[in-house]
Amino acid sequence: MSNNSHVTKEEIILANQECLFPAVFHYFREPLVLTKAKDQYVWDADGNQYLDFFGGILTVSVGHCNEKVNRAVHAQVDQLQHVSTVFPTEPQAALARKISAIAPGNGWKSFFTNSGTEANEMAILAARFFTGSTDIIALRHSYHGRSSLAMGVTGQANWKLGPPVQAGITFAHNAYCYRCPFGLTYPDCEVRCAQDVGELIRTTTTGQIAGMIAEPIQGVGGFITPPKEYFKIVSKIVREYGGVFISDEVQTGWGRTGHRWWGIGQWGVTPDIVTSAKGLANGFPIGLTAARPEVADSVKKLTISTFGGGHQRQRLGKRIPDRSHCRPPGGG
Repeated sequence: MSNNSHVTKEEIILANQECLFPAVFHYFREPLVLTKAKDQYVWDADGNQYLDFFGGILTVSVGHCNEKVNRAVHAQVDQLQHVSTVFPTEPQAALARKISAIAPGNGWKSFFTNSGTEANEMAILAARFFTGSTDIIALRHSYHGRSSLAMGVTGQANWKLGPPVQAGITFAHNAYCYRCPFGLTYPDCEVRCAQDVGELIRTTTTGQIAGMIAEPIQGVGGFITPPKEYFKIVSKIVREYGGVFISDEVQTGWGRTGHRWWGIGQWGVTPDIVTSAKGLANGFPIGLTAARPEVADSVKKLTISTFGGGHQRQRLGKRIPDRSHCRPPGGG
């Protein structure tokens, strides 16, 4: 439809209403029908130009239709478009090597999928395999995706559909200083919200947890920025109770917070797992779960990703460099 210039704006809106799930919502009473984009601008069906502050929900990081990205996409599509992760490919291996070189720790390994939701699913799965526990701590006001499990760890009623089907998930107070859940004021509060995570684990879980998943800065929750001590305290508590700390970097990764490359770096914390999507490929579908080697190696049963192995997006990894970032110190 989008290639037919004679299709009117009204016909596009009508087709959306008749042929899409009603859950696909639009922000305006009269939806803004976009027809093209370039760099920081988008144009609607009436020819109006807009400065894009939205970026496809924090996805277009280097501009719409970026020429360097597009050249890489075209080159990969002409050579190898899709094989899934069943077969080893140079683009997948090159990107994994690149991720390992810039991961929060040494020797990290990657699993590629098609979205941030899938990346968070794999992160929680890995945490449960590694620890042998199923209990997961998430934050209130959080957002982690649209699958059943991802909605289960999302702390907002508006983004939960259907009956709750995920057991073993407990929600901690987040560091919402502007509206402190304890009615306290930072820094006199001594970061009570972080300290409360220990009591939460002792009273609402088995006491041995699989991990905690959190956004370094909450996005959908209202761009909630924690005090600098929050995640240092929380990650320490999580590990004391046997869990791993998962940093959901779907929105905050790739320099979005001004830190190379991960938002959690703003708080001086090294997580055990990071997840990413969105800005990693500037709008092309991708999901990433990267973990320290012991955690990654705990997922021993066979698993594949249909769209994780041969996509043009992984051309961003370029050729495999001659270095050993994927090996943990001392070999392995």
